[in-house]
Formats: sequence, C-alpha cells, structure tokens
Amino acid sequence: MKGRRRGARLATVATAAAAWLTAGWLALPGAAALPGAAALPGTAAAPGAAAAPGGCAGGMCRSGAPAAPAARDLGATQQAQLNGYFCGPATVSEMLAQMGRTLPQQRAAAELGTNEAGTGWSDLSGNPVPRVLNQNQQRNNYVAVALPWAPTRSQVRAYERNLVTDINRRGGVPLAGDADEVPGGPHLVGHPVNQTIFHWFDIRGYQQYGALTDYEDSVHNAASIGWSATVPAYSTLPSATIVDIIGARGYDW
Repeated sequence: MKGRRRGARLATVATAAAAWLTAGWLALPGAAALPGAAALPGTAAAPGAAAAPGGCAGGMCRSGAPAAPAARDLGATQQAQLNGYFCGPATVSEMLAQMGRTLPQQRAAAELGTNEAGTGWSDLSGNPVPRVLNQNQQRNNYVAVALPWAPTRSQVRAYERNLVTDINRRGGVPLAGDADEVPGGPHLVGHPVNQTIFHWFDIRGYQQYGALTDYEDSVHNAASIGWSATVPAYSTLPSATIVDIIGARGYDW
C-alpha cells in the first residue's frame, strides 16, 4: 500500500532531489503546495477549500439510482492530452463528452485555470474540476471527495458505492480521479513505477459491482510525454488500488 511508503518518501524528499513528474512534466521533488496555488495538479486542498470527507459526498450518498448491473461502462471518449500538463483539461473534456457535451481542451484549460504547473485539486475559490464540470452540464452536481494518504476500507467501500451510483445515474455520470503516484507504490497502468506522478483521469465504469474500476488515460498517444506508448487508452484496476492511488488527493463525483 502507498501508506506504507510514507516514511521512506518523506526521508527521500528531505535528503535528495528527485523528479516530480506530472504526466510527463518535471518539477521540484516533493515540493509543498503554495497556499492557494491554482494549478498544482493534485495538491492538498487550500485552506477553506470545499471538499467532502472521504466517503459519501457531504456525508450522504445519493439516492434514486436504479438497480445496478454487475458491470457498466460509459462511452469511450479518450483524448490524448495536448501537452504534458493538460491531463486536467483532457479529463474534463472526456467526461463532458460522455454526458453529451463538447468542451475542447484549450477552453477547458482556460476555465480550470490550468498553467504549466498543471491543474490543481483545489484553489482559493474551491475545487476547479467539479466547478468547471458543473458549469458545462446539468446531469450531475459534482462535488470533491478528499481522501487521506492511506484511505480506509470504509472509504474504499464508499468509493465503490459512489462509482456504481454515478455510472447508473441519469444516463451515466463519469467520475474524475486525481492520482498521487509515488515510487514503490501503485501506479496507473503503464505509468513508470519509479516516478512520482500527479495525474487527472476519467473514471468511466466498473465491473463486479464496483470491485473493479474502468478508466481512460489521456497520456495514451500524447506526443509530448516520452512514456505515452506504454499507457493504454482504457484500463481496469481493482477499486481498492484506485483509491490507494488517489489517496492524499481524491475524486470528484
């Protein structure tokens, strides 16, 4: 589990420089987020930023979802991100396409406040990804669910419930995951396991009643990322692994 690597990672950050890779974008190792920084991908929430605790958003799970099938995927909308720091805009564009909306990556980047540091988990105004999703569709009211470094079993179960609920709600609602991958910990399929990577990705479905998560990855075919050839457009991982990967950041549902 990623949580078991925490001491080693902190020691590494304290003693040596290492690559901080944001879907192919290099920065300083383990650098702390600037207070209120709008575009550090996956950074910890700024003071006062709105995010629900790990579990059902706002403490309550949504009701009214139909009986869920064992497996379901939304449309295949994977896009190659336009540059090394556009995973956030690409993810938003992919998700909106699954809900019948069109928002090009460049426009999504402008609305998200994306810059060369990427797209933030949070900024002084709240959480940019759910905000932009809510501005561009009416199928779902997205909220952010923040997770601790080492999510609990109950938080994994809550994620699985939320995943199944949204994928079967109002024609299908995708989720956004904000990965925090560390050396020696779990990584998304094809991501270099010796790198620290912060990366937004579109969660498009599930199998085995939520025990497995299906997602799409904008690194696939991204010309600006040297390791994009190892990353499939569509992949499946155990939901417990996904929650471990997004621990210390979270997901939007």
